[in-house]
Amino acid sequence: MGAELNSTGLEDEGIYEPLIVYKNIYKDLHHKNTTEFFDALVEKSKIDLQLNKETNGQIKKFDTERKEIISRINKRTAVNVFLILLIVASVIGIFYGISVLSQSGYEISYVVLIIIGIGLIISSIILLVKLSPKLKELKILKTNLNEKIGKLTEKAWEQMQPLNDLFTPEMSKGLFSKTIPLINLDKMFDSKRLEYLVNKFGLDEVKDINRSTLYVQSGDINGNPFYVCNDMVHELGTKTYTGSITIHWTTTSNVNGKSVTNHHSQTLTASVNKPCPYYGEKPYLVYGNEAAPDLIFSRHDSDSEQLNQKQIDKLVNRDIKKLNKESEKSISKGGNYTVLGNSEFEVLFGATNRNNEVQFRLLFTPLAQKQLLQLMKEKEIGFGDDFDLVKHKMINIIYPEHLRDINLNTKANYFHGYDLDEVKNKFICYNDAYFKHLYFTFAPILAIPLYQQQKPHEYIYKELYDSYVSFYEHEFVANNMNINAFKHPLSVTQNILKTSVVKSKDNCDTVTVTAFGYQTEERVDYMTKMGGDGRSHTIPVRWTEYIPVSQNTDIDINIVDEVDETTYSDKFKQVIENLRDKENLDERDIYRVGLFLSYITKK
Repeated sequence: MGAELNSTGLEDEGIYEPLIVYKNIYKDLHHKNTTEFFDALVEKSKIDLQLNKETNGQIKKFDTERKEIISRINKRTAVNVFLILLIVASVIGIFYGISVLSQSGYEISYVVLIIIGIGLIISSIILLVKLSPKLKELKILKTNLNEKIGKLTEKAWEQMQPLNDLFTPEMSKGLFSKTIPLINLDKMFDSKRLEYLVNKFGLDEVKDINRSTLYVQSGDINGNPFYVCNDMVHELGTKTYTGSITIHWTTTSNVNGKSVTNHHSQTLTASVNKPCPYYGEKPYLVYGNEAAPDLIFSRHDSDSEQLNQKQIDKLVNRDIKKLNKESEKSISKGGNYTVLGNSEFEVLFGATNRNNEVQFRLLFTPLAQKQLLQLMKEKEIGFGDDFDLVKHKMINIIYPEHLRDINLNTKANYFHGYDLDEVKNKFICYNDAYFKHLYFTFAPILAIPLYQQQKPHEYIYKELYDSYVSFYEHEFVANNMNINAFKHPLSVTQNILKTSVVKSKDNCDTVTVTAFGYQTEERVDYMTKMGGDGRSHTIPVRWTEYIPVSQNTDIDINIVDEVDETTYSDKFKQVIENLRDKENLDERDIYRVGLFLSYITKK
């Protein structure tokens, strides 16, 4: 399996078989690390495990009783409703019988109907009277159980408070780094890391006004920088609006020598296309590496994990013929595209728009091809071929679909609870999923040996930067505050938040947050259309006009350094107290996002 694994499960020379290593080593290792970490947290919290178990046992016991009582209440309520409906029906029947008798005289059937109705009313009332006390008793029992469960739940929360206070949003990435030290995750995406990606690897630093960072995590693999990001993306598209009217007209025709009037109707519809904003999320990985520095290509996922080997073979046999023709055509026109010897990889991986065959082959060695094919065709362990990949010289961007299925920006309170067993299960399940989703985001990179062997040359960093952290972090923080504090008062759509640095000192970045959104105005277009009556008709089509609006708001983003001597929670409480005293702030106005504390300074 390549280089031997050390005691931590990490290959000394890198990870060159990502799928096999995950299956045989990392999956179980991370589960073990997460379980041990949680058990250590419990020990540190000094909560009484047995007492919490007993308390939750009582809660579950009373909850079972409550559910049984609720079921009985529902049944008796249904009976009561039936009896009331029966009384109403009987009253209607009696009045109907009396009405018929008063008009047509004595008829035995209606007399019987009235007698039966009276009997049903009397018997239903008797049953209601008998059932009401029991129903009232059941409702009292339910109320008492609710009170008991409420008090026990409050007690259980108090028992778990010391453990709940220990959870931090940094734990998941700390556990990830412990399992795979090769992938170093930064505490924050600072300006130094961003400048390295821009000036060393050629990342485009242009701030796209149509994108805003919802989550970002930077780091490096053997010194090669990366960041994982999830953006809110805005796109101005079109929306079709439709209106309709119904017209009526008459015609005459001669039938058997007689003039007959015919009535006609027709629904006329018209539609207009108007600009409309659309919003969505897009997660991706940006990785900088000097290997194959001139190579440019893009590829789209093949969904090969959805095919069996026979279907893949059929696909390859069909498409390789087309690619061979493309290669011949390219060479005849002076191009350099040539088909790889591995037809399966050539078809499934694609990248036929590559610009440098020598560097493409240098990067995608037979080993890399083998590992990538394993990842792409795999059906159970990972996510298969669910990723697009764009390489532009030294910048690689991977768009994995599976990152849409997990929230990497989980808050500490996500793990809070009053039942230790449930909290433990939630913590372990989430962190196992976090590891899997993040690991298979990196897997296409890890499958290429040269990307781990290539270490960047030395780089001289600037001494001073405009801010402590990158604009990605600034947007991430702003998007995790109260969006309504940034939106223009007239904005009714989602907003894209962009930031610019005002000043930076004393571990605090002051930035201006610009919120871009739309106000709406209802409009009507009048379209004309010919009807079946031979006349032109006007059709109103109502549509919505989206008018851009924006608003600027200044915020302070304070960077809280972790201190070993104090707990994470205590450190934040200390900084919050300092901010309250210094800035005269209410604690509700201070937002805690990762290692940052932020608040609005000027609107």
